[in-house]
Amino acid sequence: MAYQLTFFCRAGEENGQAAVSRLADALLPAGDLLLTHRSGPFVDEVAVCSLATRGPAGDPMADWLTLEVHVGVEWIAGSVIAASPDNERGIWGCDLLATVTLTGSTPDWPLVDRIWEALLRLWSATPWDEMSGFEIAKSTP
Repeated sequence: MAYQLTFFCRAGEENGQAAVSRLADALLPAGDLLLTHRSGPFVDEVAVCSLATRGPAGDPMADWLTLEVHVGVEWIAGSVIAASPDNERGIWGCDLLATVTLTGSTPDWPLVDRIWEALLRLWSATPWDEMSGFEIAKSTP
């Protein structure tokens, strides 16, 4: 079973690949190097990569996670409206949607926390998941 954590952001990024590159740059100085596999090619608005924290032997310390980034107000409007139909959380007009998907038996929670913190720093992200909705924000790292 997969768990997805979604972040609604105001980023002003040119395309999905530029956003993923900027996020990766923000993650690298935080500690352990990341192993990355990019997926695609996709349309300009979408970029996908798999990430894991590298252990001392160079192998992933936990299961890979998938980071998917969609850029553009029109491109993500359906997701924004579905999560906040009345705009109670003020996310209407967001132009970047980042989704972290965890699968497997050993999720890389420290990496999820690093991604979460980087998204907050870069783009004042608003987190959301299907179980807790916007209440997940109370778990902010």
